Parts: sequence; C-alpha cells; structure tokens
Amino acid sequence: MRIKLFSRTDSGTVQKTIAIFREEAAQEKHIVWLFSTLIPFSHFLYIVLLPLLISFIVQSLIQDPHDLATPLWLVGGIIVSGALSLFIQHYAFIGFFNHEERMTTRLAERAMNGLLRHSHLFFSNQKVGSLAGDVNTFSRSYLSLMDTLFLNASSIVVSFITSLLIIAIISPPLLIPLLLLTGFIIGESILSLQKRSPYRNKRKEMQSRLFGSIADVLGNQTLVRMFSSQQREVAAIVRERQAIEGVAKEEIDILQRSAEVRQGGLYVFQAITMIVAIYLVTQDQVSVAALIFTVTYLGRVTGAMYNINSIIRTAEQAFLDASKVTEILANDIEVFDIPHAKPLEVTQGDIQFHNVNFSYGTKRNEVVFQNLSLVIPHGQSIGLVGRSGGGKSTFTQLLLRYMDIQDGEITINKQNIAEVTQNSLRENIAYVPQDPYLFHRTLRENITYGNGHATDTELQQAIKKAHAKEFIDKLPHGLDTVVGERGVKLSGGQRQRVAIARAILKNAPILILDEATSALDSESEKLIQEALSNLMKDRTSIVIAHRLSTIAKLDRIIVLDNGKIVEDGTHTELLKAGGTYAKLWSHQSGGFIED
Repeated sequence: MRIKLFSRTDSGTVQKTIAIFREEAAQEKHIVWLFSTLIPFSHFLYIVLLPLLISFIVQSLIQDPHDLATPLWLVGGIIVSGALSLFIQHYAFIGFFNHEERMTTRLAERAMNGLLRHSHLFFSNQKVGSLAGDVNTFSRSYLSLMDTLFLNASSIVVSFITSLLIIAIISPPLLIPLLLLTGFIIGESILSLQKRSPYRNKRKEMQSRLFGSIADVLGNQTLVRMFSSQQREVAAIVRERQAIEGVAKEEIDILQRSAEVRQGGLYVFQAITMIVAIYLVTQDQVSVAALIFTVTYLGRVTGAMYNINSIIRTAEQAFLDASKVTEILANDIEVFDIPHAKPLEVTQGDIQFHNVNFSYGTKRNEVVFQNLSLVIPHGQSIGLVGRSGGGKSTFTQLLLRYMDIQDGEITINKQNIAEVTQNSLRENIAYVPQDPYLFHRTLRENITYGNGHATDTELQQAIKKAHAKEFIDKLPHGLDTVVGERGVKLSGGQRQRVAIARAILKNAPILILDEATSALDSESEKLIQEALSNLMKDRTSIVIAHRLSTIAKLDRIIVLDNGKIVEDGTHTELLKAGGTYAKLWSHQSGGFIED
C-alpha cells in the first residue's frame, strides 16, 4: 500500500512547487550544497560525536582510574568538536538565513509577476485580500520548508543513521529495540498526519476566505459606517473565525490522542531498551561505554524523533501555503503576448473594430458584441452613450486588451492589437476612469505614474491644465501629501483631477475618458472640459458619458444598445433623427440618463 505523506495537497501541485523552488534556488546552488553539508555535519558533531566521546571517557576511567592522559585527550576532543560545531553553526546559519531571505524576495517577485500577467477578468473574480495573503505565505513557504529540512529533519537523520551505525559496532544487540522504537514513531506520525489531513486543508481554505473578508470590510469601511453595520460585519467575521475554531478543535483532538499514544510508546520502548542494555552489561556482552552512549542517544534522539510528526506537518503546511499561488502560476494566462510580438507603433491613432465578436461566461453565452464594426479616424473625438449594460465599458476594455475577443480583429494604426505587446499597446493609451485608481503614495508619485521621466515643469503644467493646482497648493505637504489607500484622503472630484493630470502628463496619442468629470461640480467641470478639449486635440479620443452635455461638442457620437451600434452621428444630427439619442437627451433629469 502506498503511503501518502501529503494527502491533503495534490501531488502534482507539490511537484510544481518543488520545481519553482529549484528554479529560483539554482542561482545559489553552490550555497545550498554547502549548507546541506555543513549543517548536518554540525549536527553530527553535537548530537553523535559528543555523547560518544563522553562514553569513552567514562569507559576509560572505569578501566584505569589512574590513567588521566586518555580522558584528557578525549576532553580535548570534546572541546574541539564543540567549538567546531559552534563555528560551523554560526557562519553556516548566518549564510543560510540570508539565503532564505533572498529566496523569499525572489519568490515574492515571481508571484507578483505571475499574478500581474493575468487578465483584468481574473482579478474581478478574486478577493484581493486573499491574494495578498497568499503571495506572502507563498514567498515564506520556502523558508518554512528549508528550516524544517536543514534545521530539524537533518539533525534527526544524522543522529539516527550515525548513532545506529555506532551502536551496531559497539553493541549490536541494542539495535533491535531502537529500530522498533524508530519504526513505531515514524508509523504513528504518518498515521496521525493522514487523519488530520482533511481538517488542515479545510482550515487553510477557510483562513484564506477569512483574510479576504477582513480586507473586504476594511476596504469598504466607509460603506460599513454609512449603513451603521459595524456590529453586523464584526459578527460575520467572528462567525467565520468560530467555524475555523471548530475545524481546528477536531484536528487538535487527533493531535492530542496521537501525542498520548506516541509518548506511551516512547516510555515503553525506552524501558525495554534500558532493561536489555543493563542485562547485557551484567553479562559482559556490552561495555559500559555502550550503555552510556545508548542512554545519551535515547535522551537526545527519541526527543528529536518525537517531533517527527511536527516536522512532517510543517513541511506539508509549507507546500499547502504555496499551493494556491503555485496553481495560479501554472494556470494558462488568459491574455498573453504571442511569440515575437512587436511593439505598437502609432503614427496615426486610427482605430478599427472589424467584425468583432465577444461574449462573457465560461460557456460564452453572455453575448456582448456580435459582428461589431467601427472605424474611428485619427484625431477624431467620439462619445459612447447608451443605457447601462449596453457595452460601453466592454468596448474600452477590449481596446485596452484587458480581454481577448473571440472573433474578428481590433487594429490601431493598421496593427492588430492581438499581435503587438500589451505594454506597448497600453503605453499609447491614456485612460481616465470614473473611479480613479490611486496608490497609497504621494500625489507626485500618483500623477507621474504614467511618465516617470517627466520634468518638474511638465508636472506643474499638467497639474495646472487639470485644475488640480488649486487644491494641491492648500495641502500641508503639497505634492508630497500621501493620499491614503485608493485616495481615500481626497474627495471624488480631487481624485478625478489627479487622474486627468496623470493622463495629460502621459501624453499618449489615444485618450479614453470614462465618466471622467462625473464627480466634479458644475464650476470645476467647466474648467476641466476646457482642459480636456485641449487634451483631445490631435488625439483619437473616446469619451463614455451618461451626462450627455459633456459630449455634445464631440466630433461624433455612437449610441450602443445591447452591444449594437444603433446610431452614429453628431449631436445635432442625432437630435434631428429623433431616435434613441434624442430620447435619452429628452429623458435626462439633472443631467443624467434615466434608465
């Protein structure tokens, strides 16, 4: 029967994790080999050689109490071996721990690179809080595994093998009870591990969900306060934690029963071994040195072997901690650059959708666009309007290649965006969303995010054009003010002006504005509209708007309904046509569309 040490974790995932660890550690392969030699050797000096020398001292004194030379030489050997063990441990462990930290950094880098290669759609189906925790546990799992192998398991292996060899030489009869003891501990540890496996796996999954829930609540703390639901959210978190407690209790019960069985077995086997050893000494079949070495060995090794269960559990936990990110890294990337993809070269920012088909859902049964065709000449500004769910945001997401279409093609400057690098595509597009994305960093860092080489003069000009200078100058630290997580310290209008300044500074040939002025008051909007008009000159611009007054002066207005273009023309032409756009215009109340 095959024994499964890692029954909770798919063996394929374990192999993938090991492969990742080996790839990242290959850069320091010589260091790993050095540690794998020095650390076990230091364990040998301390765990095996020292007790052996002590037993020889006792045996020497028993045989000839007046002979001091031999014991003194042996004491010298103890001092030398002890000093050597400490020396090796000091330098080897420092190097070992530094190696672990470097590996942790590399694994975190690999995890972040792997995650950020996934598509926008991937992240929309994930809890960011859970992913953040998974990246951390993945990067630290190597540390846990190496500590277990080199600092714990290696001492057991070294002491077990070398001590048994020595006992086999000086007292072969004592091998039988010691081997039985070793087999008992290992067998019981594996059995206990297999019993606890389902509970630990479930607890890991529940903890990941709990971290995601906590991050979700904290990230939406304004909404929680708005509805006075603090107690309700805390109670929900407590319920999740109590559910974890219930699973942990089942695991602890198994662990306790296992510990009792293992401890009882240890006492029995130790007693049997001692009885056999004493009997053999009285029969002159075993030396006193062998007896002393056996007693010392039992005290050290059985104590270490008692922790076999913990060692296996820690190793398995390390693989489990790495499993989620390992699977994500192994999964196919939804949107990827084709081999030898070339950078997008934009001399003319014309855009063309040609017979584009796109659907959501695993079965592609949520059709958004079917045979959509549209040409946007270079330098033209168009407005996208329509009721919610009409496909406006999906249109821009496909242009940014956050998702891939199923059929047809999208071109910029006659280059298929599926055949150019994603980075070069997005470098040529400035995007201002309705809810601007801001980092928990300074205003300066957020505004220059799309153009890290911008001069201070260019930065100041962008701020002025976006009419952000007025509020920035009033802040205590100006551009060095930290805006808080997702810009929580700024108002909605201030965040949008920061996003507009960022787009101005990026100076890309294509501009996408997704309700970019929705959070501005009328006076600020008037100023921003002037700035945006200047920004859109000589650029291909796409403006999504519910407030139709913001797009009335654009070159062209596209009306989308259920993923189809139902109207296409100027503001004046569409009003005269009396179709969907005219109805939306007449139905507006306070400047917004009534759905």
